[in-house]
Amino acid sequence: MMEERIPPQAEQAEQSVLGAVFLEESVIKTIADKLDVQDFYVLRHRIIYEAMIDMFEQGVRIDYRTLADYLSTRELLASAGGEDYIFALSDTTPSVANIEYYTDTVKDKSIIRQMIETSKQIAEEGFKATDMASFIDEAEKRIFDVASSRRTSGFVKIGTITEDVIAKTEAAKLADGKITGLDTGFEVINDYTLGLQSEELYIIAGRPSMGKSAFALNLATNVAKSDPEVHVAVFSLEMGVEQLVARMLSSEARVMSQRIKMGDLSTAEWEQLSLASTKLSKLNILFDDSGTVKVTDLRQKCRKLAQEGRLDLVVIDYLQLLSASRPNPNRVQEVSEISRTLKEMARELKIPVIALSQLSRNVENRTDKRPIMADLRESGSIEQDADVIMFLYRDDYYNQESQYPDQVDIIIAKNRSGATSTEGIPLLFKKAYSSFKTLKRSTPASENIPDIT
Repeated sequence: MMEERIPPQAEQAEQSVLGAVFLEESVIKTIADKLDVQDFYVLRHRIIYEAMIDMFEQGVRIDYRTLADYLSTRELLASAGGEDYIFALSDTTPSVANIEYYTDTVKDKSIIRQMIETSKQIAEEGFKATDMASFIDEAEKRIFDVASSRRTSGFVKIGTITEDVIAKTEAAKLADGKITGLDTGFEVINDYTLGLQSEELYIIAGRPSMGKSAFALNLATNVAKSDPEVHVAVFSLEMGVEQLVARMLSSEARVMSQRIKMGDLSTAEWEQLSLASTKLSKLNILFDDSGTVKVTDLRQKCRKLAQEGRLDLVVIDYLQLLSASRPNPNRVQEVSEISRTLKEMARELKIPVIALSQLSRNVENRTDKRPIMADLRESGSIEQDADVIMFLYRDDYYNQESQYPDQVDIIIAKNRSGATSTEGIPLLFKKAYSSFKTLKRSTPASENIPDIT
């Protein structure tokens, strides 16, 4: 008969946590914020800790005698090991200075036990599961819930935070006022955002044919070019991977995408395409072509890349094609859950996340076609969750007599940590090459860079 294994536990660390309270009563405040009663594996320790918490909340002073009396009046003293055991607890605590280490050890073992128990339950339910997708979604959620209970920093004293702010300010000074995040490749955009910042959600929105996908691909390429160690993951739910890469080759080689598609290229264009292919092949840009549609699947894949050290930026094209973990007849609520999940993912993995978004047709019904926040389709909490919201607007799309052909204005409608630009940042957009370039507003786009045919 197989011997039953003892779950992971740290009896001495549990004793040290409890004994520390007798050495310095004030540490109960720190312990209470980090540990629950169930985090203790040994039953007598649970009983003692629960009594300590009750006494603390009631304002009763905690020492050997008061605790023993408290347990005795509730007929729990024997279950707690008796007076001798309680009195001996302080002998197991070498120093109160190490209380954080003791509490972290107890918490870590508790989480491991919870994960083991959750895994057993998932395994049992797997034998009865009838729907694979629902089973996996629920299993992932339960495991993530346990993982999320790991110790956090909790409350931090303002002095510690000010030190971090000063350190970042000094780093910004060394950067000479330039970017502190990932380089977008567009100096005018970096001026507003200081680059793509970790833990931030960027929404890039526009009506069809405004160049959202091309702009996102340009950003991904520029970021990957800026640092050979940077990894970019691209999730395209609308276009195939070959179509995306063809656009990137067109932009890099300055060869019209239509000519690439037809294979109708001159010798010079073949050379340009070959050189562009060599350059792009060296970049750490990863494409997901599995047709992932659930935001939970996307998050799971990003976690795996992050664990492998291969994730610095995520690009999603586009948000409205994602679905929530569970079907929701209310699409606004579903999109709200998706945007919240993307923001949580950015914070959890400490990376910037770019998600493209559609705009509603309300834009077409107005005289002024420039997008505003209210135009975000199925917006829900998108504008609340996003740190930066950029709208793409092409005047020549609506006005054939436009003074600015081939120009896209990047309207920064929201910037949680910086300035906005309602007028728009002008960029040259050559649709035939899926290419964006910096452009001075005073110069019409068609005069700035000639077409290359």
